[in-house]
Amino acid sequence: MVDGSYVAVRYRGNNLTNNELEYYAVLYALGHIRDKYKQEEVIIYSDSQLIVNQINGEWRVTTKCLIDLHNKCLRMLTNKIKIMWVPRKFNLAGHVLEKRSS
Repeated sequence: MVDGSYVAVRYRGNNLTNNELEYYAVLYALGHIRDKYKQEEVIIYSDSQLIVNQINGEWRVTTKCLIDLHNKCLRMLTNKIKIMWVPRKFNLAGHVLEKRSS
């Protein structure tokens, strides 16, 4: 996190999977980074092991609805942006967002 802030997106009324929502959150973060922190080195932390490993090329993307989202993320990534996995229990932002949505 460059300035200690985090970004959250909630798509209501759509029948999207958790993995699709995770990809949309990464896309939103990538757009925010492109608009505000283009020249900065940034690390995106996610507790979605699937998304992180797919974006980092460690796991294949086989789910049809994720392929386009994955490709969009790859097109937006730069060598200044890294995405890293953090276990759910250490994802404090995730806990805050989870409480807000319940």
